[in-house]
Amino acid sequence: MKIILSSRKHHYLAIVSTFLITVALIAGIVGCEPTLAQQYDLTIASTAGGSVTMPGEGVFSCDMCVVVILVATPSSGYQFVNWTGDVDTIANVNAASTTITLNGDYSITANFEAIPAGRQYSLTISSVGCGFVNTPGEGIFHYDEGTVVELVANAVGDNPFVKWFGDVSTIADVEDATTTITMNDDYSIIATFKCIGGCFIATAAYGTPMAKEIEILREFRDKYLMTNPVGKGLVEFYYRVSPPIAEFITKHPSLKPIVRVGLLPVVAMSTVAVKTTPAEKMGVVGLLVLVSAALVVCAKRRRGKGPEYSA
Repeated sequence: MKIILSSRKHHYLAIVSTFLITVALIAGIVGCEPTLAQQYDLTIASTAGGSVTMPGEGVFSCDMCVVVILVATPSSGYQFVNWTGDVDTIANVNAASTTITLNGDYSITANFEAIPAGRQYSLTISSVGCGFVNTPGEGIFHYDEGTVVELVANAVGDNPFVKWFGDVSTIADVEDATTTITMNDDYSIIATFKCIGGCFIATAAYGTPMAKEIEILREFRDKYLMTNPVGKGLVEFYYRVSPPIAEFITKHPSLKPIVRVGLLPVVAMSTVAVKTTPAEKMGVVGLLVLVSAALVVCAKRRRGKGPEYSA
Protein backbone atom coordinates (compact mmCIF):
# COMPACT_ATOMS: atom_id res chain seq x y z
CA MET A 1 0.00 0.00 0.00
CA LYS A 2 2.87 2.40 0.82
CA ILE A 3 4.33 1.76 -2.62
CA ILE A 4 1.01 2.61 -4.31
CA LEU A 5 0.56 5.80 -2.25
CA SER A 6 4.17 6.85 -2.94
CA SER A 7 3.67 6.30 -6.68
CA ARG A 8 0.43 8.35 -6.62
CA LYS A 9 2.24 11.15 -4.74
CA HIS A 10 4.97 11.29 -7.38
CA HIS A 11 2.25 11.35 -10.06
CA TYR A 12 0.59 14.39 -8.48
CA LEU A 13 3.95 16.13 -8.06
CA ALA A 14 4.69 15.60 -11.76
CA ILE A 15 1.32 17.15 -12.75
CA VAL A 16 1.82 20.14 -10.46
CA SER A 17 5.39 20.65 -11.72
CA THR A 18 4.21 20.58 -15.34
CA PHE A 19 1.52 23.15 -14.55
CA LEU A 20 3.98 25.50 -12.79
CA ILE A 21 6.53 25.24 -15.62
CA THR A 22 3.81 26.01 -18.19
CA VAL A 23 2.70 29.08 -16.26
CA ALA A 24 6.33 30.28 -15.92
CA LEU A 25 6.96 29.87 -19.64
CA ILE A 26 3.79 31.79 -20.48
CA ALA A 27 4.87 34.64 -18.24
CA GLY A 28 8.38 34.67 -19.75
CA ILE A 29 7.20 34.72 -23.36
CA VAL A 30 4.38 37.19 -23.10
CA GLY A 31 6.20 39.40 -20.64
CA CYS A 32 3.13 40.52 -18.73
CA GLU A 33 0.79 39.70 -15.92
CA PRO A 34 -2.56 38.52 -17.26
CA THR A 35 -5.26 40.93 -16.13
CA LEU A 36 -8.43 39.99 -17.89
CA ALA A 37 -10.31 43.04 -16.61
CA GLN A 38 -7.69 45.54 -17.82
CA GLN A 39 -6.94 46.39 -21.42
CA TYR A 40 -4.56 48.94 -22.89
CA ASP A 41 -4.76 50.65 -26.26
CA LEU A 42 -1.63 51.21 -28.34
CA THR A 43 -2.11 53.70 -31.18
CA ILE A 44 0.59 53.53 -33.85
CA ALA A 45 1.16 55.93 -36.75
CA SER A 46 4.03 56.95 -39.03
CA THR A 47 5.18 59.98 -40.96
CA ALA A 48 5.72 60.06 -44.72
CA GLY A 49 8.58 57.91 -45.95
CA GLY A 50 7.84 54.60 -44.27
CA SER A 51 5.46 52.52 -42.20
CA VAL A 52 5.26 50.37 -39.09
CA THR A 53 5.22 46.78 -40.33
CA MET A 54 4.97 45.13 -36.91
CA PRO A 55 2.44 45.08 -35.39
CA GLY A 56 1.10 47.48 -38.04
CA GLU A 57 -0.60 50.87 -37.79
CA GLY A 58 -3.85 51.77 -36.07
CA VAL A 59 -5.23 51.03 -32.60
CA PHE A 60 -4.34 47.75 -30.91
CA SER A 61 -5.89 46.49 -27.66
CA CYS A 62 -4.00 44.12 -25.41
CA ASP A 63 -5.02 42.53 -22.11
CA MET A 64 -2.35 39.87 -21.67
CA CYS A 65 0.55 40.82 -23.95
CA VAL A 66 2.11 43.96 -22.47
CA VAL A 67 5.40 43.79 -24.38
CA VAL A 68 4.95 44.59 -28.07
CA ILE A 69 7.60 44.28 -30.78
CA LEU A 70 7.90 47.37 -32.98
CA VAL A 71 9.40 47.29 -36.47
CA ALA A 72 9.51 50.46 -38.58
CA THR A 73 10.42 50.01 -42.25
CA PRO A 74 11.52 53.00 -44.36
CA SER A 75 10.50 53.40 -48.00
CA SER A 76 13.09 53.65 -50.75
CA GLY A 77 15.03 56.89 -50.42
CA TYR A 78 14.08 57.36 -46.75
CA GLN A 79 15.57 56.40 -43.41
CA PHE A 80 14.14 55.81 -39.95
CA VAL A 81 14.74 58.66 -37.48
CA ASN A 82 13.11 57.81 -34.14
CA TRP A 83 9.94 57.07 -32.19
CA THR A 84 8.01 59.94 -30.62
CA GLY A 85 4.92 60.25 -28.44
CA ASP A 86 4.46 58.11 -25.33
CA VAL A 87 7.95 56.63 -25.56
CA ASP A 88 8.94 56.30 -21.88
CA THR A 89 8.73 52.49 -22.02
CA ILE A 90 10.22 52.01 -25.50
CA ALA A 91 13.49 50.10 -25.15
CA ASN A 92 15.35 52.24 -27.72
CA VAL A 93 13.60 55.22 -29.34
CA ASN A 94 16.34 55.48 -31.97
CA ALA A 95 16.09 51.87 -33.16
CA ALA A 96 13.73 50.89 -35.98
CA SER A 97 13.30 47.45 -34.36
CA THR A 98 12.58 47.66 -30.65
CA THR A 99 9.88 46.94 -28.04
CA ILE A 100 7.38 48.91 -25.98
CA THR A 101 5.97 47.88 -22.60
CA LEU A 102 2.30 48.77 -22.18
CA ASN A 103 1.50 50.11 -18.74
CA GLY A 104 -1.32 52.33 -20.00
CA ASP A 105 -2.90 53.73 -23.16
CA TYR A 106 -0.08 54.91 -25.43
CA SER A 107 0.17 56.70 -28.77
CA ILE A 108 3.44 56.58 -30.70
CA THR A 109 4.70 57.67 -34.10
CA ALA A 110 7.52 56.30 -36.25
CA ASN A 111 9.36 59.17 -37.90
CA PHE A 112 11.16 58.98 -41.22
CA GLU A 113 13.17 61.44 -43.28
CA ALA A 114 14.58 61.56 -46.79
CA ILE A 115 18.12 60.27 -47.05
CA PRO A 116 20.49 63.24 -47.53
CA ALA A 117 22.20 63.72 -50.85
CA GLY A 118 25.41 62.31 -49.36
CA ARG A 119 25.95 58.55 -49.80
CA GLN A 120 24.91 56.16 -47.01
CA TYR A 121 26.24 52.69 -46.34
CA SER A 122 25.02 49.73 -44.29
CA LEU A 123 26.99 48.01 -41.55
CA THR A 124 25.95 44.44 -40.66
CA ILE A 125 27.28 43.21 -37.32
CA SER A 126 27.10 39.75 -35.75
CA SER A 127 29.07 37.62 -33.31
CA VAL A 128 30.27 34.04 -32.99
CA GLY A 129 31.37 32.28 -29.83
CA CYS A 130 31.11 33.28 -26.20
CA GLY A 131 30.44 37.00 -26.44
CA PHE A 132 28.44 39.70 -28.20
CA VAL A 133 28.78 43.18 -29.72
CA ASN A 134 27.50 45.76 -27.28
CA THR A 135 28.19 48.94 -29.30
CA PRO A 136 26.49 49.73 -31.61
CA GLY A 137 24.82 46.33 -31.16
CA GLU A 138 24.12 43.47 -33.55
CA GLY A 139 22.05 43.80 -36.69
CA ILE A 140 22.04 46.20 -39.66
CA PHE A 141 22.93 49.88 -39.19
CA HIS A 142 23.13 52.76 -41.68
CA TYR A 143 25.71 55.56 -41.63
CA ASP A 144 26.75 58.46 -43.81
CA GLU A 145 29.84 58.00 -45.92
CA GLY A 146 33.01 58.66 -43.91
CA THR A 147 31.37 58.13 -40.50
CA VAL A 148 33.69 56.61 -37.90
CA VAL A 149 31.68 54.05 -35.93
CA GLU A 150 32.77 52.86 -32.51
CA LEU A 151 32.84 49.07 -32.04
CA VAL A 152 32.78 47.41 -28.62
CA ALA A 153 32.74 43.60 -28.34
CA ASN A 154 32.14 42.09 -24.89
CA ALA A 155 33.39 38.62 -24.02
CA VAL A 156 31.46 36.56 -21.48
CA GLY A 157 33.32 35.45 -18.39
CA ASP A 158 36.94 34.47 -19.00
CA ASN A 159 36.36 33.64 -22.67
CA PRO A 160 38.70 35.83 -24.72
CA PHE A 161 37.93 37.99 -27.73
CA VAL A 162 39.74 36.70 -30.84
CA LYS A 163 39.38 39.26 -33.63
CA TRP A 164 37.07 40.95 -36.12
CA PHE A 165 36.42 39.11 -39.40
CA GLY A 166 34.70 40.06 -42.64
CA ASP A 167 35.00 43.47 -44.31
CA VAL A 168 37.68 44.70 -41.95
CA SER A 169 39.82 46.86 -44.24
CA THR A 170 38.82 50.10 -42.45
CA ILE A 171 38.75 48.71 -38.90
CA ALA A 172 41.46 50.44 -36.88
CA ASP A 173 42.60 47.30 -35.03
CA VAL A 174 41.00 43.94 -35.88
CA GLU A 175 42.47 42.30 -32.76
CA ASP A 176 41.10 44.88 -30.33
CA ALA A 177 37.63 44.33 -28.88
CA THR A 178 37.21 48.13 -28.63
CA THR A 179 38.00 49.80 -31.93
CA THR A 180 36.43 51.77 -34.82
CA ILE A 181 35.39 51.23 -38.42
CA THR A 182 35.21 53.94 -41.09
CA MET A 183 32.20 53.68 -43.37
CA ASN A 184 33.38 53.94 -46.99
CA ASP A 185 31.19 51.11 -48.34
CA ASP A 186 28.63 48.48 -47.30
CA TYR A 187 30.35 46.29 -44.71
CA SER A 188 29.58 43.05 -42.89
CA ILE A 189 31.73 42.20 -39.87
CA ILE A 190 31.79 39.43 -37.26
CA ALA A 191 33.18 39.60 -33.73
CA THR A 192 34.65 36.22 -32.79
CA PHE A 193 35.25 34.87 -29.31
CA LYS A 194 36.91 31.74 -28.01
CA CYS A 195 34.80 29.40 -25.88
CA ILE A 196 36.70 27.86 -22.98
CA GLY A 197 35.17 24.71 -21.54
CA GLY A 198 32.06 24.89 -23.70
CA CYS A 199 31.18 28.43 -22.54
CA PHE A 200 27.42 28.11 -22.07
CA ILE A 201 25.20 25.17 -21.27
CA ALA A 202 23.39 25.44 -24.61
CA THR A 203 26.66 25.73 -26.55
CA ALA A 204 28.05 22.65 -24.82
CA ALA A 205 24.84 20.70 -25.44
CA TYR A 206 24.61 21.48 -29.16
CA GLY A 207 28.36 21.34 -29.75
CA THR A 208 28.66 24.63 -31.67
CA PRO A 209 27.64 28.27 -31.13
CA MET A 210 26.36 28.28 -34.73
CA ALA A 211 23.53 25.79 -34.07
CA LYS A 212 20.14 27.10 -35.21
CA GLU A 213 18.73 26.52 -31.72
CA ILE A 214 21.39 28.77 -30.21
CA GLU A 215 20.69 31.44 -32.83
CA ILE A 216 17.04 31.43 -31.70
CA LEU A 217 18.01 31.62 -28.02
CA ARG A 218 20.40 34.49 -28.80
CA GLU A 219 17.67 36.36 -30.66
CA PHE A 220 15.28 35.85 -27.73
CA ARG A 221 17.97 37.17 -25.38
CA ASP A 222 18.51 40.32 -27.43
CA LYS A 223 14.81 41.10 -28.03
CA TYR A 224 13.23 40.16 -24.72
CA LEU A 225 15.85 39.88 -21.98
CA MET A 226 18.47 42.54 -22.72
CA THR A 227 15.75 45.22 -23.08
CA ASN A 228 14.80 45.31 -19.38
CA PRO A 229 16.58 45.18 -15.98
CA VAL A 230 15.07 41.86 -14.89
CA GLY A 231 16.05 40.18 -18.14
CA LYS A 232 19.59 41.56 -17.95
CA GLY A 233 19.88 40.18 -14.41
CA LEU A 234 18.80 36.73 -15.59
CA VAL A 235 21.32 36.82 -18.44
CA GLU A 236 24.15 37.87 -16.12
CA PHE A 237 23.22 35.08 -13.68
CA TYR A 238 23.24 32.56 -16.54
CA TYR A 239 26.66 33.84 -17.65
CA ARG A 240 28.05 33.33 -14.13
CA VAL A 241 26.75 29.82 -13.43
CA SER A 242 26.86 28.38 -16.94
CA PRO A 243 30.63 27.88 -17.62
CA PRO A 244 31.34 25.20 -14.94
CA ILE A 245 28.17 23.31 -15.85
CA ALA A 246 29.04 23.56 -19.54
CA GLU A 247 32.52 22.26 -18.82
CA PHE A 248 31.07 19.25 -16.98
CA ILE A 249 28.77 18.54 -19.94
CA THR A 250 31.71 18.80 -22.34
CA LYS A 251 33.69 16.26 -20.30
CA HIS A 252 30.71 13.88 -20.27
CA PRO A 253 29.39 13.76 -23.88
CA SER A 254 26.69 11.26 -22.94
CA LEU A 255 24.88 14.10 -21.14
CA LYS A 256 24.50 16.21 -24.29
CA PRO A 257 21.38 14.44 -25.66
CA ILE A 258 19.73 14.66 -22.23
CA VAL A 259 20.46 18.38 -21.92
CA ARG A 260 19.19 19.00 -25.47
CA VAL A 261 15.90 17.29 -24.58
CA GLY A 262 15.69 19.47 -21.47
CA LEU A 263 16.23 22.59 -23.56
CA LEU A 264 13.45 21.72 -26.03
CA PRO A 265 10.68 23.63 -24.16
CA VAL A 266 12.90 26.72 -23.86
CA VAL A 267 13.86 26.63 -27.54
CA ALA A 268 10.22 26.07 -28.54
CA MET A 269 8.97 28.99 -26.48
CA SER A 270 11.80 31.22 -27.75
CA THR A 271 10.86 30.29 -31.32
CA VAL A 272 7.27 31.32 -30.67
CA ALA A 273 8.45 34.61 -29.17
CA VAL A 274 10.75 35.66 -32.02
CA LYS A 275 9.18 34.02 -35.06
CA THR A 276 5.45 34.67 -34.67
CA THR A 277 3.11 37.65 -34.86
CA PRO A 278 1.32 39.01 -31.74
CA ALA A 279 -1.90 37.29 -32.83
CA GLU A 280 -0.12 33.94 -33.19
CA LYS A 281 1.48 34.42 -29.78
CA MET A 282 -1.93 34.93 -28.22
CA GLY A 283 -3.15 31.74 -29.85
CA VAL A 284 -0.24 29.75 -28.39
CA VAL A 285 -0.81 31.27 -24.95
CA GLY A 286 -4.50 30.34 -25.13
CA LEU A 287 -3.61 26.76 -26.02
CA LEU A 288 -1.16 26.50 -23.11
CA VAL A 289 -3.78 27.85 -20.72
CA LEU A 290 -6.25 25.20 -21.91
CA VAL A 291 -3.65 22.44 -21.49
CA SER A 292 -2.81 23.68 -17.98
CA ALA A 293 -6.49 23.78 -17.04
CA ALA A 294 -6.95 20.24 -18.37
CA LEU A 295 -4.04 19.02 -16.23
CA VAL A 296 -5.54 20.62 -13.12
CA VAL A 297 -8.95 19.07 -13.79
CA CYS A 298 -7.36 15.67 -14.38
CA ALA A 299 -5.44 15.93 -11.10
CA LYS A 300 -8.59 16.84 -9.16
CA ARG A 301 -10.54 13.91 -10.63
CA ARG A 302 -7.79 11.46 -9.77
CA ARG A 303 -7.57 12.85 -6.27
CA GLY A 304 -11.36 12.47 -5.86
CA LYS A 305 -11.15 8.74 -6.45
CA GLY A 306 -9.29 8.31 -3.18
CA PRO A 307 -6.29 6.06 -2.41
CA GLU A 308 -6.04 2.60 -3.83
CA TYR A 309 -5.36 -0.39 -1.59
CA SER A 310 -4.05 -3.80 -2.46
CA ALA A 311 -5.10 -6.98 -0.77
